[in-house]
Amino acid sequence: MRLRMCCKRGKLNAIEVEHLSKHYRVYNKPIDRLKESILRRPCHHLVMSLTDVSFKIGSGETLGIIGENGAGKSTLLKILAGITQPTSGSLTRNGRIAALLELGSGFNPEFSGRTNIHLNAALLGLTEKEIRARENEIIDFSELSEVIDRPVKTYSSGMLMRLAFSIATSVDPDVLIVDEALSVGDQRFGLKCVDRMMGFRKGGKTIIVCSHSMYLINELCAKTIWLHAGRLERYGMSANVISEYLAFLETKDESISAKDQSSIKETHPEVIIEDVAVLDDSGHPITRATFLQTIRICLKARPLNGGYVGHIGIGIEKMNGEMVFVATTKNSGQPPICFTENVTIHLVLNDIKIIKGSYRIHAVVSDEHAMSIINESKSAPFSVYSNHPELGLFWIDHKWEMS
Repeated sequence: MRLRMCCKRGKLNAIEVEHLSKHYRVYNKPIDRLKESILRRPCHHLVMSLTDVSFKIGSGETLGIIGENGAGKSTLLKILAGITQPTSGSLTRNGRIAALLELGSGFNPEFSGRTNIHLNAALLGLTEKEIRARENEIIDFSELSEVIDRPVKTYSSGMLMRLAFSIATSVDPDVLIVDEALSVGDQRFGLKCVDRMMGFRKGGKTIIVCSHSMYLINELCAKTIWLHAGRLERYGMSANVISEYLAFLETKDESISAKDQSSIKETHPEVIIEDVAVLDDSGHPITRATFLQTIRICLKARPLNGGYVGHIGIGIEKMNGEMVFVATTKNSGQPPICFTENVTIHLVLNDIKIIKGSYRIHAVVSDEHAMSIINESKSAPFSVYSNHPELGLFWIDHKWEMS
């Protein structure tokens, strides 16, 4: 393992991580530690928190870290902040680093808020003169002037977050690391914290944010890391990484493929849907579409008894079954289809305006009155990627008018 800290010299990367790994020894019983030292043989098992993680953050960049609970996010942040050491790999850090991680970490609960300001700021590299010059600014931003001389053990979790954030952002760090601690506290102060981080970004500071709020990550961070089971799953532009992560969350519980979930309403349906696929405008199968792309939905059906007359319905639904869009041949004014032989039908969707996420196609064959479903099937999941941060299901062209 190699750990280096460098002074800023020219345009350096703020942080460089190469093949970083971290594991912990876990003992089933406390006495196993003694046995291991005496018997000279392992009495533990390893828990891998991080495995072979590599990335670089340029000076002035903003990086988001996302992933499920237990993915290794907090361990990575602690290593970046210098709180814990990696088991293997190398880490290079340039400039002063301030971290806001676990609430209350670094505070002495018996000391007052004012004393903890001096202790924490000193640990971040400020001189006593610099601390005194910034003390009032820290207290004013935290809005804790009335309780600043009380022991911090009497503070609520929101008050601890206020004080910790105020200290971390008032020492003028080159790199600011923020964990999910911002989720604690009132909404007004949270917005105040976000405003300060936005100011840091405009000032060319490097910011690393770990959050379960995909909207915050997409708005604040240019690039994002997705950690899964301690490994680097994706690293790239935030919009793309977030889209893949959300698609993963929506599909991970799907133990049966979409084709296996097709249901037949009758024992012997007159028509069977054999395949439902998503294609690009050139007719090539795709699993990923982009916002405003034209796609084709291809349905192949086979009659079991020739001469059946019916209609086709095709819908786009989210992975939880929520329907986003439906088109039917009947509602579109098309005449009923006579299924005398194998049929291939294409539904062309121009400039899809669905917000990023994971979806699938739900296709049905109904009777000639479109009242009774004869057969239905679902496609494999496909993802839609979008740079639009708006929430909801689909995009509507709009403009703002202020009086």
